[in-house]
Amino acid sequence: MKAAVKRQKFRLVDKQYQFGLAWRMLGAFLLFFFLGIILVFAPSVFRLLTGVDLAELEPASQEFLILHHRIWPAVLFVLIGMFLYTLWFSHRIAGPIFRINSVLQTMLKGEYPNRVAFRKGDHFHPTAELLEALSRQLAGKREKEGGGKPFLHDPSGETK
Repeated sequence: MKAAVKRQKFRLVDKQYQFGLAWRMLGAFLLFFFLGIILVFAPSVFRLLTGVDLAELEPASQEFLILHHRIWPAVLFVLIGMFLYTLWFSHRIAGPIFRINSVLQTMLKGEYPNRVAFRKGDHFHPTAELLEALSRQLAGKREKEGGGKPFLHDPSGETK
């Protein structure tokens, strides 16, 4: 693949896709987390519901205090971190898709980009190479037929 495109400031490319993915990932994480909490604290809940002796109930109640004082703040931190990471990660997918769509729209107008570039770290670099080869092939056919401009000579390889 050609030289990587200069990095731009991070911004969401496809907000609906990226936020949708982040919320789905967050929901899945919460579901599995709560199932784990239920499994971990089920014995304590059972002891609290069936126990009558205060000495028997005290360790179970201490476990719930640990849950409220230590686990919930950590969970909140992890959830926020996962949400932000998912937004960042989805940017590496949504950016190339946005670029592929813009190249295809350009090709539909009869202009064929000489270069299709993605940012370093983006996914789908092999797809960019295929799209570039397709563009060159179509431009070559058009040139043989004698019709118009074969290439866009100043392609912007930046993702918008």
